[in-house]
Amino acid sequence: MTDITINTSKITNPVSPILYGIFFEDINYAGDGGLYAELIANRSFEYFDRDNKTDLRKMCWETVGDCHFSIGTRFPLSKAHPNYAHLSGTAKTGLRNLGFCNEGLAVREGQTFRFSCHARNAAPVRLTLRLADRDGNCCGEKSFSLVRAGHGWAKYNLTLTATATCSLVYPELLLEGEAALDLDLISLFPADTYLGRENGMRRDLAQMLEALSPKFLRFPGGCIVEGRSFENMYRWKDTIGPLSQRPTNWNRWQMEEYQINGQTSQDYFQSYGIGYYEYFCLCEDLGAKPIPVMNAGMTCQWHEGLLVSPDKLNPWIQDILDLIEFANGPAESEWGGRRAAMGHPEPFGLEYIGIGNEQWGEVYFERYALFQEAIAEKHPEIRLITCAGWTSEGQDFDTAYDWMHANKEKAYAVDEHFYKSPEWFLQNIHRYDDYDRTLPKVFAGEYAAHTHEDTSKRVCNWHAALSEAAFLTGIEKNADHVVMACYAPLFGRTGHQQWQPNLIWFDNDRVYGTPSYYVQQLFSNHVGVSLVDTTLTDAALHTSATLSEDGNTLFLKLVNLADTPQAAALHIDRPIQSAALYELFGEPDAVNSHEAPKNVAPVSETISLPKTGTTNHLELTLKKYSLTVIEMKLDTNQE
Repeated sequence: MTDITINTSKITNPVSPILYGIFFEDINYAGDGGLYAELIANRSFEYFDRDNKTDLRKMCWETVGDCHFSIGTRFPLSKAHPNYAHLSGTAKTGLRNLGFCNEGLAVREGQTFRFSCHARNAAPVRLTLRLADRDGNCCGEKSFSLVRAGHGWAKYNLTLTATATCSLVYPELLLEGEAALDLDLISLFPADTYLGRENGMRRDLAQMLEALSPKFLRFPGGCIVEGRSFENMYRWKDTIGPLSQRPTNWNRWQMEEYQINGQTSQDYFQSYGIGYYEYFCLCEDLGAKPIPVMNAGMTCQWHEGLLVSPDKLNPWIQDILDLIEFANGPAESEWGGRRAAMGHPEPFGLEYIGIGNEQWGEVYFERYALFQEAIAEKHPEIRLITCAGWTSEGQDFDTAYDWMHANKEKAYAVDEHFYKSPEWFLQNIHRYDDYDRTLPKVFAGEYAAHTHEDTSKRVCNWHAALSEAAFLTGIEKNADHVVMACYAPLFGRTGHQQWQPNLIWFDNDRVYGTPSYYVQQLFSNHVGVSLVDTTLTDAALHTSATLSEDGNTLFLKLVNLADTPQAAALHIDRPIQSAALYELFGEPDAVNSHEAPKNVAPVSETISLPKTGTTNHLELTLKKYSLTVIEMKLDTNQE
């Protein structure tokens, strides 16, 4: 039997109050076609071929019946939306949207949708919005009239309720008689978005995030931030204001082939529907601190590695200063006023900003120093996060720490990334035990256990998740220095991913968490503010124990890596009033799926205590290959 002794009166380290969070990057259709609840793909006819070889403006659309469909550019809706659809036809002809990844949408009986579009017509027109399959079977329709708008655009809004449950339908816009018109910014949202927000998030996916109780949300990348060209760089100012003023950008991950089925990602674009305003609102809804990552004047160093010369960085620096004002400035300021105009006069309370993603070398630190100097002068209250390159070791990583030794005051934290084998995670449980506490804090900004070097063969099985759990006990023991940690990537659309494994998988109407998801959930939902002294007699177990702010709740995590159950006896210096136990276990190769979403998922129970009242001791058996979390309420009168 393993003896575990916990001394709650001996605090060894503080625990960062924002230790566990999430990282959102628009990869694997995580944004458009994922978390963003919009159901119309290419809603503004703005898809384009970055090589100008193919006209993609009609992508994701097809005609119904003998309808003439062309792309117009004269008198557009806005500068950001230079293209629109011109239609002419007769009754029961029109357009059909194929949905993201050409997979249409799934609807349930009674589900309500919000539809909108911008239209221009020289004569009165009536349209019918339908949800129908390719055989014409309809599960909801509504007709509406377009007033004569001449050369001007008019916006139309309506709601539609599904009359049946259908696994695959397509939105259609059909003429009710002979007519011609222009259409743009065609939108269809489920009415039940997360917290009911317009232009909001898909509810079931956002609820998966909510269940993690994230303390921060890193956004928008990742490689998205860097882009593949100066034109493709992520610029936050493009993502705010009315949707009609937000341009479309091609997704940096469009250039990757699907790692599973060899298809291309030609239809992968960014509508900027989830812009910085929506991001800040989501942080607020989740109770998470925003951690935006800003471009450092560099494109992805793994590809073109284009550089903005140091003497021309001012626009990029000013972008960050303006973002701070957008987030925190008064409603009377220029950018605070734009926030207020969007519906949020109160500041968002931005505290942290990352400069660059996975950047490395002297070219990066030369630019970082210029950003840091300007931000420190204007906003010394903002904590900056710098990069340690693309991996957790090697020359580039060492160069980053050499720079930090010489420039300790210029960063709050350094962003470390590690996509490694489960064996690496087990070998590095004590990675941070001897880190120099005089250096900037550590942000474990992207990590995941990869079961295979070949991306297509990686799986998020219990073996990988359990190694991450063991590693997190080491993170927790050093949470005075490792102040933030998050898994990556967050989302993957089933069958359409550029990367795996991912924390959460989804399709049109289903979602499930991987075993790693439940590891993250257990760690994030059961952590205190102080690490307490713990000793154990069996080195095969890995553990961490933290205490709540009031000192009366003890959170104990136990990881059993052995292939046999382990008996354990807990000895605590204060009596236990009540105890709840959460177990996560399975065979090493066990996985979750749409068909078996809870194959590996927490099982909880209340631990029975002696009828005499309280006890200082508990005995339990830890299942093989298991993570066990025990939350104990302690007697307020310490013995």
